[in-house]
Order: sequence, then structure tokens, then C-alpha cells
Amino acid sequence: MLRTDPSFNRLPATDQQRLVQQLRQVDQMPEQQRERRLARAEALERMSPQDRTRVNSSGRRWAAMPPDRQALMKRAFHDLSGVPPDQRLTVLNSSRYQGAFSAEERDILSDFLRVEPYSSQR
Repeated sequence: MLRTDPSFNRLPATDQQRLVQQLRQVDQMPEQQRERRLARAEALERMSPQDRTRVNSSGRRWAAMPPDRQALMKRAFHDLSGVPPDQRLTVLNSSRYQGAFSAEERDILSDFLRVEPYSSQR
């Protein structure tokens, strides 16, 4: 079905291969993980181009951090994704998180949380 889409066929072959590979990976995920991935993709699509750029920039900044900081932020992200969206910023700006993370790190977490669906099962 994808291969019959004109916009897909206009992409360079390397981009087509990458997209097909990504779709295969998503298809092989457990249902709950797949649903979260799709919900994040939909949230990104609804964002303005500037907001999407900001989230992507945060991803690059996170990737450039030392592994120990990445691990701490990953744990914090996991914890915060279990907080209802309307309360996430309040918790993220609490003294607990201000003491553990720099302003830049909290900004990155905030950007990531903007596209993370709420899961009360965490």
C-alpha cells in the first residue's frame, strides 16, 4: 500500500528504505509500545513546525549528554510520564527536580513530555 503512494515514491530510495524499516519495527512491537509510539507521532504532527523543531533539538541535546545524565533523565521521564499532563510542569519545576536537574535538562524533559501520552499504569 505504501509503495503505491505517489509521495512515498518521490522520496529518495534511502528514505524509502528507512521508512519501510521503521514501519516493520513498529509492526513488531508489543501492542502497548506500538500505541505509545503512534500517539507520540500524532502529537508531533499536531504541533507547529517551531514546536516540532524544538522537540527535535531537545533530542539532539539529550543525545549529546553524558550517559550518566541520560540515564537520570530517562528515569525522571519515565516517572513524569505517569503524572497527568496538566500536572507535569508543576512536578518538573518542584524543588526535587530543580535540585536534580539543570534548567536545560528540565527544558529537555518538558519538551519530551509534551509529546508523551499519559499512562496511569506506570
